[in-house]
Amino acid sequence: MLGQLVFDGGRGGPRRALLYGLPVLRCHTDPEGFWGERRLKKAGRSLCTGGAVRALVPTGFDRWPLLLALGLRPMDPGPFLRAHAAPLTASLLERQGLAPDRATVALRGQRADGAMLRAALALCPRVRRLTISAPRGGERLAAWLRQEYGLPILPADAPAQAALLLQPGAEPDAADGSALCPALTLFGPAPDLAGLRLSAPDLAQEDREALPLLSALWEGGRLTADQLKIT
Repeated sequence: MLGQLVFDGGRGGPRRALLYGLPVLRCHTDPEGFWGERRLKKAGRSLCTGGAVRALVPTGFDRWPLLLALGLRPMDPGPFLRAHAAPLTASLLERQGLAPDRATVALRGQRADGAMLRAALALCPRVRRLTISAPRGGERLAAWLRQEYGLPILPADAPAQAALLLQPGAEPDAADGSALCPALTLFGPAPDLAGLRLSAPDLAQEDREALPLLSALWEGGRLTADQLKIT
């Protein structure tokens, strides 16, 4: 069950509700003022008691350590962003005035996992070349892509016009020049889309670019690629 905290000064226990068609356990509270922390803890506990393990909170919320201590964690936007790696990469290249089928894209991570494989499969028909930088399994993935797609897979340190950082520790090194190309950071609680904006225009104005919400709707089958816009 996904929880939702609404900071509108309301009171009362959690109730089941629909958020753009997605079932949530919603609790209204007021985290401000002298008793604000106490009310926030009470609301968080009530969500946990109701079966929530992840929660959506208003944009700008900065008191996650308190909720984490109760057993609630935020939505991870990483899987959602990595699932849309190909259109994000195409937009990043086009912003530079580059056609994807003329560009080299670098995939970087600590290991060649399922997310890297899916990103590579989505990009192979679109880009000219790939580079794979993954100490664990990267060479094997590169060899398989060469065999299956005949796509030139360049050495990990080859120049690229765009990079996808898929896991912690994948940050490029300025010393070898690999940090010079624009990069999309598609993991962690604060992903970096290199100036791109991913939105769902059909949602309310305040919700259109809320990545945790978009991730939850996508995971719950309430948001499709056709409903997304990259600018």
